[in-house]
Amino acid sequence: MKGLEPFIFRVDSTWHTPASDYPLKQIGTAEITRRTMRRNYYRMEAVGGYLFYQATEPYKATALTINGQVVMTDDPINWVGMKKLAEHSKGRVLCGGLGLGLIVHALAKNDEVSEVKVAEINKDVIELVQPLLPTSKTISVDLCDVYLLKNPESYDTIILDMWVGKGNEKVAIQMFSAFAYFKVMNSKNQVFIWGHGSNNINPAVDDNVRAKMPKEYWIT
Repeated sequence: MKGLEPFIFRVDSTWHTPASDYPLKQIGTAEITRRTMRRNYYRMEAVGGYLFYQATEPYKATALTINGQVVMTDDPINWVGMKKLAEHSKGRVLCGGLGLGLIVHALAKNDEVSEVKVAEINKDVIELVQPLLPTSKTISVDLCDVYLLKNPESYDTIILDMWVGKGNEKVAIQMFSAFAYFKVMNSKNQVFIWGHGSNNINPAVDDNVRAKMPKEYWIT
């Protein structure tokens, strides 16, 4: 990894996120699991200004599975990314997709955020994760489709994170269609898509660092 040292995030056995304290539990199709990640290098995709993260020791990662499929983990790319998205959020925030609720934990620490509303379509995920979120009258989780939500123009920040269910290509088209729709409804609001590689849509990504990304992720 010669020359890439400034762009490597280090993780050891003390790695901890809000999800690290979640109980291992299953409700219907949704389950919280935990596994040991081995020592290795893993991708960070320029999130937080890092190209890779290095697990210098084995560490525990918490995951949400739906029907046995992992849909979100609290590894560094996700936790660092959620904190970065939260830092760029303001006012009334609408989140499409609950996952492990990491974004809610991060938003709760931002004094510029006045309200957080999460739209989640899986009732099992809501029943499993909602009780583990920060307790506040300004945080709510609704069983609904974010794409069908009324009055999206009333939100100052919209965060879309729904990379499950229909295949990534179809999901991407749906999210970008929603991005365009939300911007038309309110050109002054912020609309972020987690997982996108450009900073203007996903401010968790550092464009300058992304430009340094090797075309091939060979670890030498």
